[in-house]
Amino acid sequence: MSYSWHPYTERASYYREGGLHPINLGDTFNDRYKVHSKLGFGACSTIWLVEDLTLNRFASLKVLAADVSAMSSELYVARHLKLQQEKPDSHPGSEHVIRIYDTFIIEGPNGTHHCIVTEILGITLAEDVTEVYGHNNDHFPPNITKKVAGQVALGVAYLHKCGIVHGDLHLKNVLFYSPTLQNASLDELTEIFGEPVVAPITYNTDLSRVPPSVHIPREVVVARYRLPLIELCLSSPENVHIKVCDFGEASIYIPQPQVERPFKTRMPRVLAAPEIIFCDIASPAPSMDIWALGVLLYMILHKKHAIFKSEYGHEKIIVLWMVRFLGKLPDKWWTRWTARSEYFDDNDVDRQGDTELLRKNIGGLNIGEYFSAEEVSAFDGLLRKMFRYEPEDRIDAEEVVRLVPPGWKRRMGELSGSTCENGSSSNNW
Repeated sequence: MSYSWHPYTERASYYREGGLHPINLGDTFNDRYKVHSKLGFGACSTIWLVEDLTLNRFASLKVLAADVSAMSSELYVARHLKLQQEKPDSHPGSEHVIRIYDTFIIEGPNGTHHCIVTEILGITLAEDVTEVYGHNNDHFPPNITKKVAGQVALGVAYLHKCGIVHGDLHLKNVLFYSPTLQNASLDELTEIFGEPVVAPITYNTDLSRVPPSVHIPREVVVARYRLPLIELCLSSPENVHIKVCDFGEASIYIPQPQVERPFKTRMPRVLAAPEIIFCDIASPAPSMDIWALGVLLYMILHKKHAIFKSEYGHEKIIVLWMVRFLGKLPDKWWTRWTARSEYFDDNDVDRQGDTELLRKNIGGLNIGEYFSAEEVSAFDGLLRKMFRYEPEDRIDAEEVVRLVPPGWKRRMGELSGSTCENGSSSNNW
């Protein structure tokens, strides 16, 4: 029998053996983390606002589903990152990766669950911000997107310095940061995130309440961000601050793995490098992040639109746009691309006609009110070095940071010469 579904909650059917861990408001983990509200959810995990009773602060707790915990390396990547973050490090990208506080494993009625405690972050780059910027305007303005682009590049550079391949760089895995969220009281956090709202778990047929079970929570908790959180994250455009997060597809990089297995990833195909699409990669590598980062930077600066676009994520359409922007694929992939005859004739000429104009400015920015000639040229040149077909020909993340237009790399408070919101002074990088 199926369960009814409440908007802004995970499906009750996710609570099963091997599935999500049943969590109720007021639960305490490890005699330390008390659950106050829900911050997010999905089929693979739930995320909760918790109070750290030992350190007297609030944090975010992510609890992975049991079957995901058994397969994912997220916990081990988080532990590795935590060790790196505890070392003295002046790399500016460290400010743009989520801070790991704690990791642990719990046993529950649905199995073994990996748990990760982090700082609290705000909205994602995919958030609908029409309530802030007006009707039909669900994207961030250029004065914000430029800074975000530079900071994302810094965050990826820091991860690579730590030996971590992120593996899933997209808009929903980049979140806004605010010191206010780290220092707020429970009442203040409730003002920002809203009072927790609970709903009964009922059957889909007659809406009768499901009997109590150790496998499901007493009620589902609604997680819906409110306008105050969006306004908080965007309240000071000159001090905008983002962090790369979510290591569900991440790996600790091993340059020459002893055992190579067929590599699979759930990365959205519009962000995937050609070696992923053509199944020509044996293990995760930083070069695949560089390609995805290039697509992500394009999306940040182009109102969330991908450069290699496909409305439904069809690989053949994505590859088509790669070729139209970047030129013919290497022979090893060109000959394996079974759909090429739909778009190219026997002489490898595009049936649509000449696409040279696309290749003249793959960055897609226009000189004008928002972007200078120098910025347009620099971004186009940057993407050309990131979107090289052969992984070994792509630049590394530190070079990406170096080539990002200088004005996009300013950190918090630098435009005004003021101090950061948390009181520390800013320095150019």
